[in-house]
Amino acid sequence: MSKEKEKKRVRVFVPTTFEGVTSVAILEELTKGSDELELDIEYTSHLDFRDHQKFTDMDIVLVIGLPYKGYALPTEFQLGVDVPFMDFIHAATYGEEIEGENIISMVDPDKDPIKQIADFLTTLPDSSLLSKYVEFTDKAWYLIQAVNDYRIWNWENNSITRMLLALYQASHKWMPRLMRGLTLEEIIKRNAPVIQGQMEKMKDYIELKLKMTKRYNVVVEGQSCLLKVVFADQYINELANKLLTEEQTALPVIVCVGRPTKSSDMFSIRTTVVNAGKIAYMINEGGGKEAVASVFTGVSYAELMGNGIVTKLAQGE
Repeated sequence: MSKEKEKKRVRVFVPTTFEGVTSVAILEELTKGSDELELDIEYTSHLDFRDHQKFTDMDIVLVIGLPYKGYALPTEFQLGVDVPFMDFIHAATYGEEIEGENIISMVDPDKDPIKQIADFLTTLPDSSLLSKYVEFTDKAWYLIQAVNDYRIWNWENNSITRMLLALYQASHKWMPRLMRGLTLEEIIKRNAPVIQGQMEKMKDYIELKLKMTKRYNVVVEGQSCLLKVVFADQYINELANKLLTEEQTALPVIVCVGRPTKSSDMFSIRTTVVNAGKIAYMINEGGGKEAVASVFTGVSYAELMGNGIVTKLAQGE
């Protein structure tokens, strides 16, 4: 009796964003024809590469969409992953590349991490162990393009992106299970009521928030700009994009969409013409890129309202 061949262990670190969860569905599609791989998915919003034990005892490690901030890495990390007999592939849109003779690390602000990995595997198939076990189907490429279009804000006319986004909003981390083994047509047909419902929900929510948005005329470094400010607890990116493109104006536009965090509130900033990173720094020393940035306000809306209520109550004594 022949001994069953031991499977290659693949550990994937990925955030629970639309891009991250869809990347898991893409990996499942890419590896569905191989019975030699075992995927271990770990959803996380933060990954400290100094925690080297997370990466050991694996044949392949994929870190998708989680940045390396440039801090010093321990010797144990290098000894554990910078070796020729395993894959360590890291892709992100910001941060720094991880150096190493056998480490594959890519940072591209204009390309989604799963697209970076796909391009690497197809361009240099002999440079990784993973490429031996993947097959790039039409479905996989459609999904990769859909995620990348969402990343670069080129998805308004991409119906696949819109429907996948709706399915993600309805199912979150369960989305890969709903897509497993099905064609895109089968996925859409089977989940049509849910997809339609979520698309209507997002449309209604964004329309409401557009009405609630406060608009101001401001001057930034001598240039007149249109500032739009609103708070939202969901559809942040979609709302920000709509606010940027909802009207024709000759003025540069600055969009600030606030949302709560564990401590102080945070503003996601989108701009046209003016530099978003510079705007974020001017507000509260935040940071970002030319068109996209973020900044913590230093105080939460609940705290502001609480302080105001306390003051009013005290005045009534």
